[in-house]
Amino acid sequence: MKRVPILISGGGSVGLSLAAELGWRGVKCLAVERMTGLNMHPRANAVANRTMEYFRRWGIDEAISEAGVPPDLPANYYYVTTLAGRLIHGVNLPPFRELNRAAEQGGYARDEHSWSPYLKTITGQHEVEKAILDYVKGRDSVDLRFGWELRDFNAGENEVVCRIGASDGTEEEDVVCDYLVACDGGRSMIRRKLGIELGGRANLANFVSIYFRAPDFMQAHQFGHANIFFPLHRDHRGFLLNWDGGTTFTYHVILEDGQAWDDIDPVAAIHGVLGGPTEIDILSVQPWTAHALVADRYREGRIFLAGDAAHLFTPTGGFGMNTGVSDVIDLAWKLQADLEGWAGPRLLDSYETERRPIGIRNTSEAADCFDRLFAVMQEGDVIDQDTAAGDAVRNRLKQMVVAQEKLIVSSGTLLGYRYNTSDIILPDGSEEPPDHPRDYVPTARPGHRAPHLWLDDGRSILDHFSQGMTLLVMGSAAADAANLSRGFAVAAAATGAPLTVAAIPDDRAAELYQAKFALIRPDLMVAWRGDRVPDDPAAVLDTVRGA
Repeated sequence: MKRVPILISGGGSVGLSLAAELGWRGVKCLAVERMTGLNMHPRANAVANRTMEYFRRWGIDEAISEAGVPPDLPANYYYVTTLAGRLIHGVNLPPFRELNRAAEQGGYARDEHSWSPYLKTITGQHEVEKAILDYVKGRDSVDLRFGWELRDFNAGENEVVCRIGASDGTEEEDVVCDYLVACDGGRSMIRRKLGIELGGRANLANFVSIYFRAPDFMQAHQFGHANIFFPLHRDHRGFLLNWDGGTTFTYHVILEDGQAWDDIDPVAAIHGVLGGPTEIDILSVQPWTAHALVADRYREGRIFLAGDAAHLFTPTGGFGMNTGVSDVIDLAWKLQADLEGWAGPRLLDSYETERRPIGIRNTSEAADCFDRLFAVMQEGDVIDQDTAAGDAVRNRLKQMVVAQEKLIVSSGTLLGYRYNTSDIILPDGSEEPPDHPRDYVPTARPGHRAPHLWLDDGRSILDHFSQGMTLLVMGSAAADAANLSRGFAVAAAATGAPLTVAAIPDDRAAELYQAKFALIRPDLMVAWRGDRVPDDPAAVLDTVRGA
C-alpha cells in the first residue's frame, strides 16, 4: 500500500492552504478532492490581513491582490434601500495603493495600516484558490489529485488506513498515513463517521447566490464603484459583491421562510434590485445556508478537523475561510514537528486547545454581524418614501448601520485573537488587551499574533521570521545577539527543534514587543518574551514544543 505522512481530504481553500503550507515546509502529503477542478462560483470575497500575511510567506500575496478589485480603486461599502433608491450609509476606505499616503493623514487609516502590511483584500475565493493551486503545483512534496475522494478510513494507534478512489468509480487505492486531516467541508464524511457533533446556531438564513456578468451594471445606478452593496429593502435584501472593476458580481439573496432557491428568477432578482433592465449573463446559481456551528472536538487520535469540517459560518464579516486557513497554519507546523521527532506529547493536543475557542469566538462574531444586518432589512416601501415616516425610518436605520461597521472594518477579530488557554505558551503576567471586533491592539503578549512593524530596510519584521522557531533579539541587545542566544541555540540543537536567531537593532521593535527578546512560533504567534535570556532556555523550548 502507498504510504504518506499526511492525507488531506478536501481541496478547497483550506485543504489547498494546508497542502501549500506543508509544501512550503517540504513535508510530504497527499491531497484528494472529489471535484475535477476548482469551484469557480465565488463564495468568500474578503481575504483577511492575517491570511495575507501567510500568503506573503509563499510569495502569492501580490497575485491575489491583483486578481480581485483593482488596488487603485477605493474600498467603498454602501448600505442602500435598493440600487434604484437612496443611500443609507457608506463606509469609504482608501485604495490599497494609497495606504501610505492615507496613513500620513492620521486617524483610523493610519492605525489600521500600522497593524499589518495589508487591509482586507477583496478577491474572490475562486481566484484565491487558483493562486494557491498554482503554488502547490510547484511543490515537489505535494501530491494533489482532483477527481479523487476519501471513501473510508480506519484509524489505529500508529496509523490511519484510508481507501481513496476516483470520483467516477474507475479506480480505488489503499493509502496508509500517519495523520488524516478533514478539510472536506460542512458535510464532512470524516466528522460524521467519527460521531463528532456540531454545536451552536443552525439555519440562521437560507440564500441563493447568483453569479453574473453585467458590463453596464455600474452605469445603471447612481452610486458608482463599491466592493459591496447591501440592499436593505425587505423585497431585495441580501448583499451584492463586486469581483473586479465593476463587471462581475454575486448577488446573495436572502430567501423567505419556506421559499425554494430555484423558484428565484436570477435575472428578475437582479433587475429588481437595480430598478430596471441591463444586459446580464448568468454564470452560475447556487444555494447555501448560513450557520454558526462549531465541532465538539477538533481531534480524534490521528485525525484532525479543519475549516468547514470544524466550523460553519455566516459570511458576514468575512471570517469563515480566513479562520479555516489559520486552523491549518496552526496545525501544519505541529504535524511537521511530530513527524520530525521534536514534538513533545502535548503538542498535537494544543491544536484543539488553541483553535476551537477561536472557532467559537469567530462564528459567534459572524452571527452577531448577521443578526445586526438582518435587523435593518425589515422595512418595505416606506424606506424610500419622501415623507416624515420615510425620513424617520432612514434615520433609525442609519444609526443602526453605523453601529455595525465592524462587519466591514474587522481587524480586531482578524488580528486580535489569542490563545489564552494554551499550555504551550509561557504567560508573562501582562494585562490582556480588549478583544474588540473592530479595533486591534498591537501586542507581543505571549499567546498573541506577533505584531507587524515596518523596518528601516523596507521589510516587515514578519519577513525575518523563519519556518521554524524564531528568536528575536531586539534593540540594544541585537549587537550581541550571537552570544546572548547561545543558550537557546544549544537547547534547540539538543531536541532537533529548528531555531533561527533574528537580530533586529531597531529600538522601535523592542518598544513594540515590550521586550528585548521574543520567541516566535512557526505560525507567527508569540510563545515567550522577556528582557533577558531565561536561566533555563531548554525549559522554555520544552514548553513550546509540548514536552
